[in-house]
Formats: sequence, C-alpha cells, structure tokens
Amino acid sequence: MTCVINVIAMVTIFKHEDLVLDLTNSNKGKLYKSGQLVFIGDGYRCITMMIRNCKDYEPVKQKFKAQLTMREQCKLTMKKDK
Repeated sequence: MTCVINVIAMVTIFKHEDLVLDLTNSNKGKLYKSGQLVFIGDGYRCITMMIRNCKDYEPVKQKFKAQLTMREQCKLTMKKDK
C-alpha cells in the first residue's frame, strides 16, 4: 500500500510599485523598498507599512482585505446581572 501526502505551501510575495512584501515565513514578514530591506517582523505590520508607503494603496488593501479586517478591534458588550 502506498500513501501519498500532498502539501500545499502558500508562498506570498506581493510586489507593488517599488515595494516587495515577503510573507513566505509564517513567523516573520519582510518589507523591501527599492530592493533594500526596510522591516522584518509581524506580517500585519508589514502590510500596514506597505499601505502607508505606496502612492496607490488600493490594490494592496484589496489583496490583503481578509488580514486587515480580521485585526479589527473586538467590540465586547457586558450583560447586566438581574
């Protein structure tokens, strides 16, 4: 009997204007500007830094819409005790 396991690795390298966002490592993201490393750290911070540093940020926001909306602050409501 032969067992075959398929693993799909999601490699995300997004290029826009002179910025390159590398999210291939699940622990850290890398942001490059004009071929020079600008930031290594949290992937969400990389995405927001890319949005702030490009002239036309709409394609970036569209690409990472799921990650950006997932990080919105939770609104908690407390129930009053009767």
